[in-house]
Amino acid sequence: MDELKSNKADYAVLIAKGAVGAIPYLGGIAAEIIGTLIPNQRIDRIVRLLEKLDVRLDDLESERVRDKLRQPDVIDLIEDSFHQAARALSDERLAYLAALLAGGITDDAISYEETKRLLGILGEINDVEVIILASHHTSRHPQRDPAFWQRHEAALAPRAPHSGSSEKEMDEAAIHNSYKQHLVQLQLLTPSFPSVRRGEVPEFDHATGMMKASSYGLTWLGRLLLRRIAMAPAD
Repeated sequence: MDELKSNKADYAVLIAKGAVGAIPYLGGIAAEIIGTLIPNQRIDRIVRLLEKLDVRLDDLESERVRDKLRQPDVIDLIEDSFHQAARALSDERLAYLAALLAGGITDDAISYEETKRLLGILGEINDVEVIILASHHTSRHPQRDPAFWQRHEAALAPRAPHSGSSEKEMDEAAIHNSYKQHLVQLQLLTPSFPSVRRGEVPEFDHATGMMKASSYGLTWLGRLLLRRIAMAPAD
């Protein structure tokens, strides 16, 4: 029974391979992905996460780290980070996880609940949303990292839609706007609205039906997340 339990993931892969193998055309490719590519990639991602975490824990007393790693709450955080690492599509995402997890392990002033909550929030946003969030901190100090804006120009400066925009441009603008709205829903960004004089009609966002924001700013929670994933340098 113990052997069956330990190998249940392997049996699940075999069953999945058999099921998708019967699908015409894509069946063989899908079976190969399920049997080799996905498991190997997920293991590799977790290994890379551990390597990044090891670097961040390297300067600490080894016995202290071992003691912390035995604590149930730290084990729970590591399990959460493994689940996210298995789905990570970029090395940057693994770096965010390693920074957040290292802080939760090494800093006694940071509670388990705080790290748990921030891990959950990080798992809800994609890499583009992380970049958009970070841009609102970097915009206050653009001289510190001008390369940041060059690297992420496509994500941070999409073409504004207009009456002559193509369908593709309208689609891209709608997706970009949804990223910001998602960050607002998670209380990581807060919108600022222009003042409206008496008799004036405010401008509305056609995508949301709400009054159009003039700008967005980081919330305290947004700043906290950026600090913990090492995306916000000290002011």
